Amino acid sequence: MWKITLAGVAALICLAGPAWAQVDEIIVTGSRSIEWDRDDIPVVQLPRRADNLIVAVTVVNDTREAAGRRNELIATLRAMVQAGGRDARIDLSIEDDGALVPLTEDMVSTLTLGADPGRADTSVAHLIVKTPIAAADTLDDASGRIETFVEATPKTGRSLVDITGEWELSIIDPGQYRRAILAAISSDATTTAEAFGAGYAVEVSGLSNRVTWTQSGPLDLSLFIPYEMTVKPR
Repeated sequence: MWKITLAGVAALICLAGPAWAQVDEIIVTGSRSIEWDRDDIPVVQLPRRADNLIVAVTVVNDTREAAGRRNELIATLRAMVQAGGRDARIDLSIEDDGALVPLTEDMVSTLTLGADPGRADTSVAHLIVKTPIAAADTLDDASGRIETFVEATPKTGRSLVDITGEWELSIIDPGQYRRAILAAISSDATTTAEAFGAGYAVEVSGLSNRVTWTQSGPLDLSLFIPYEMTVKPR
């Protein structure tokens, strides 16, 4: 495993910049989250609120004729996108391998609709509805905004819109917090070295790991880099 000294930590902080960043919005909780053993989570963590509360929503239509079924579904989806565009607290996305891609009105007509395996002559579309998390939000506040939006969606024909997923959190570009985490690790390493005196040095390993996270509250995360620190005689 790569190991560096305190001077190396400082150098890494200087290097940490746009080249390290991930530009995606990532779903960070639920079935996609890493289950960290408590003993494996390092002491230095960066607490912050998640960027968005998200939930999976399913739009279903069981009009018998296939063309009419698709037209009604597309009209309902288009109405959702338009309503979301008028509400700064609501955004619609589709999920691509754990990352969120904004759903635009131009994309709606190109969506591939799925079939409901349990119901004949039924088509479905899956999307993600999200709301930005404000500093004063509770889970009830944020989830209530999405529930109100879904209930108010104009439905065309035999279309139904239902929340079908669990409440999850997302974060935008977690790599942007790398510099702050490295600075906190460096500060803690300096404090540790001073506590043991001039005869000892601190060695930090694992700083090449990516920024990761664990959920620390209903809307909160702890960001960290999985590292290890040891104290050794000089």
